[in-house]
Amino acid sequence: MALSFRSTVPCLLLAGSVAGFTLYWQWPAAALPAASVTNLHSLAAAPSPLRAVAEATTDTPITSVPVTLPGLQGTEVDGELKADSAGNLQLNLAVRDYLDYFLSAADQAGLEASVEAMLADARGRLQEPALGQFIGLLGDYMDYKRASLALLQQPLSAVQQNTADAQLLALQQAYEQLAQLRRAHFSSAAAEALFGAEEAYGRYTLDNLALMARTDLSEQAKAMAQEHLRAQLPQAMRASEERQAQAQALQIQSAKLWQEGASEEQMRQLLALTYDPPTVERVLSEQRSERAWQQRYATYQQQLASLQGNGLSAADQQYEQQRLRQRLFSAEDQHRVETYDAIAAKQQEGQAPEL
Repeated sequence: MALSFRSTVPCLLLAGSVAGFTLYWQWPAAALPAASVTNLHSLAAAPSPLRAVAEATTDTPITSVPVTLPGLQGTEVDGELKADSAGNLQLNLAVRDYLDYFLSAADQAGLEASVEAMLADARGRLQEPALGQFIGLLGDYMDYKRASLALLQQPLSAVQQNTADAQLLALQQAYEQLAQLRRAHFSSAAAEALFGAEEAYGRYTLDNLALMARTDLSEQAKAMAQEHLRAQLPQAMRASEERQAQAQALQIQSAKLWQEGASEEQMRQLLALTYDPPTVERVLSEQRSERAWQQRYATYQQQLASLQGNGLSAADQQYEQQRLRQRLFSAEDQHRVETYDAIAAKQQEGQAPEL
């Protein structure tokens, strides 16, 4: 059931990048029975105790119910619900934030309790017809979450994982499937209001990845094309993207200077062109920590190579490798070391000659 509103407020901001192209709150594995979704849909159209309570709030003051759900105690409700001058629900990204705020408690409180708390809070914020429209939107949103999670859980084929071009194509296909899925569950106005900005950034990111993969363009041509893509983003996103691009360029320049043997004072002077003094010192401290970590990892790799060449069995090598990790790195760094090792192993596999 997709809602149709005559008066809605489309759009705004955020929620992801394809550099982190997932964007989703994860439903608990067994927490979303189909009956719950069906019941929510029926609430929007059929008489029920909830409908009666909602209608009874028409003349009551609009107040918010304190949130007591496990995992949300002591927090302020994220997002907002508002009606326009005609009493219809205003659709915008704040409504999606509101939905996700309560549904994020499903892991600890259970889905039914999370939905009940949300509806109790919504009854204090909205009157009819906006309340009924919100209940219908909630049903659509839960349907969509179930369908999108099933889509995201589909594994990539071996072909799709093989090359950068195939991976990019798989991302583009997933993006299109997700956009189609949203429009199958929501009206055009609702889809644009809840996901429009996210999709704009997703398109930008995918187009940018495709641009960077082209070999027929010079670096100057790529930079001009990137600027054109950036200009098509919504203004708030464009400003954020420009700041990210500046920070990335500064990071690349800093890394180059360190490799060339620049002193810390030279780095301080460079950073001072962009940041205030406290930020400069914080960045320098982070860079010191990162260089120290990279040096430890280089030492670890050298010692690991010695282990792998001394004739130990695979089981003994794995045991000694774990001991080496624990000796050179803190507990907080173990996951990062494992990630670096996995990347290095993948690169070695790619470089191995075919037999």
